[in-house]
Amino acid sequence: MAAQSAPIEIGAGASATRDNETTLALTAAWLPEWRRTEHGVLRWDVGAIYVRGRDDTRLNLDEDVGVFHGGARYERDNGFVAGFGAGVQVGRTDALSGNPQFVSSIGWRWQRFSLMARHISNASIKQPNDGETMLVATWRLR
Repeated sequence: MAAQSAPIEIGAGASATRDNETTLALTAAWLPEWRRTEHGVLRWDVGAIYVRGRDDTRLNLDEDVGVFHGGARYERDNGFVAGFGAGVQVGRTDALSGNPQFVSSIGWRWQRFSLMARHISNASIKQPNDGETMLVATWRLR
């Protein structure tokens, strides 16, 4: 029953890579509670991130890329949020060039609204490894 009532979070923002090439980023996540702690809650974080391709750049960034990921997120009662997970990508650019991809997040939550900084990278397992760093505003539906 708890998993059925788990929060769903959607977001939009801007993502940047080398040379500050920015583009649209969209996110969605399912966040079932794993366990309650003294000062917060630990959640599973299962989601997807879409990064729109960029035109007219010197880098190979013209393809749209999606990353499907799973991991954990800790939400403190005071609003602080941090998470980490691993995922697989669909599409390939100089910024996101091979699996696996690692997704790290840090931010702040106010009730249903959050502001999150996220970074996606393959930890230099494959080159090039420019990664994507994004600032995303999210809204929790449940």
